[in-house]
Amino acid sequence: MADDLIREIPRIRRYARHNEAEDARFAGFLKLRLDLSNAELDAIVRETTDDVWSKIDCLTCGNCCRTLQIVVDEKDVRRLARRLGITEKEFARKYVAVAEDRTKYFQATPCPFLGEGNACSVYEDRPQACRDFPYLHEDRFRHRTITMVENCETCPIVFNVWQALKKRFPRFRR
Repeated sequence: MADDLIREIPRIRRYARHNEAEDARFAGFLKLRLDLSNAELDAIVRETTDDVWSKIDCLTCGNCCRTLQIVVDEKDVRRLARRLGITEKEFARKYVAVAEDRTKYFQATPCPFLGEGNACSVYEDRPQACRDFPYLHEDRFRHRTITMVENCETCPIVFNVWQALKKRFPRFRR
């Protein structure tokens, strides 16, 4: 893929909003009409992701750390409390909120551990949600297309992978 990638978040947001209907059709195409197995599609997504990711440095962006609500679990709380030298209770009181559905998340946005130059100050111990984001290397991509469309506005990697996939499978426009 030539480096015709879009990296600027305001521009990505404009394109993502402009392409909402097309992206919804493409998500439907991937879910219901694309004649590839999950494993074949996952391999294509991983290959495309690796290509895009090799050209985009997350440290030049950090938008996910500034805008997303970061989910944490008990293991994350334990690991991060240990990292900071405080008790889990102290960590939870200082950093964690609980949603109605009992999901725990960092109460502050941007992430309280976002450091200078968009670097994570607890990178080695970061939450699992941060380790997994933007979820492009996980199996069963076909079942996460709506999440991918939502993440297009947040992450230049997701946006550019999604655009590359639309170019690769132009049949969806029919």
